[in-house]
Amino acid sequence: MREEMEGYLRHLGAERGLSPQTLRAYRCDLELFIEFCRRQGVEDPARVDLRLLRRYLAYLQTRGFARTTIARRTAAVRSFFRYLARKGNLHADPTLALSPPRRERRLPRVLSLREIEEAERRYGLQVYRTSLRDMALVELLYATGMRVSELAGLEVKDLDMRRGEVRVLGKGRKERIIPVHQAALQLLRAYMEKERPILAANREGAGAAGDPLFLSVRGGRLSDRGVRRVVERFFRNLEGGKRVSPHTLRHSFATHLLQGGADLRSVQELLGHVDLSTTQIYTQLSRKKLKEAFFQAHPRA
Repeated sequence: MREEMEGYLRHLGAERGLSPQTLRAYRCDLELFIEFCRRQGVEDPARVDLRLLRRYLAYLQTRGFARTTIARRTAAVRSFFRYLARKGNLHADPTLALSPPRRERRLPRVLSLREIEEAERRYGLQVYRTSLRDMALVELLYATGMRVSELAGLEVKDLDMRRGEVRVLGKGRKERIIPVHQAALQLLRAYMEKERPILAANREGAGAAGDPLFLSVRGGRLSDRGVRRVVERFFRNLEGGKRVSPHTLRHSFATHLLQGGADLRSVQELLGHVDLSTTQIYTQLSRKKLKEAFFQAHPRA
């Protein structure tokens, strides 16, 4: 079954253009399933049936995985067998009759504008060799709602200062253009003029491929992990000890747009969501805020 898995992963990378991070997640999920099958004495995908799949779901539940994790791992297996059936490796797809567990729809954590501004004020009082880079990076994440991998993959040429736009390569290598407001542009301009040349001078040898917008202290491309560290450090003194990730800023971007009157389709386009239902979770956040305001303000509430 491992040989079939390798072929499937090559297909995902070449034909669907999935990122290395997504491919690693698929590999991890499928390897767990393949190892489970091996322990059950099944190594040929043609021998996998509905009973075995249900035993696998029960195994995941006894391991204490969250429902969201079980749903993701089930989806990876389902997609793998759909691929094998389409290729003609199987007479029938055994996952068609498998009912996935219902996913929890937990509302994402969102920062208030006051929290973002307070973190910016505190960070602006500190001086690091990457202070300008960090402030520009956080502001760009909040200004655009882009994913961490999208930001780490940005090239200098992707940013159009004159038009106030940034070109982003999203999931499935789909390109989209996102407007960037003046506050973010000013910070980006300061970083590119004063700090980026100093960081670029630290680059040894060939350095990073291309011309990355955000550089590490060694002059190479700032990695996904590096971006996460910057964001965590930026918000580490937040009241209540909230842990903030780049995705928190993405959630905040979407929620604040909807609260400000943006329509759902526009937010979907800006976020790069294929399915509108993925974007609709942010309307729940907006409704929650509306209810809070109602109960605080209405004399009979």
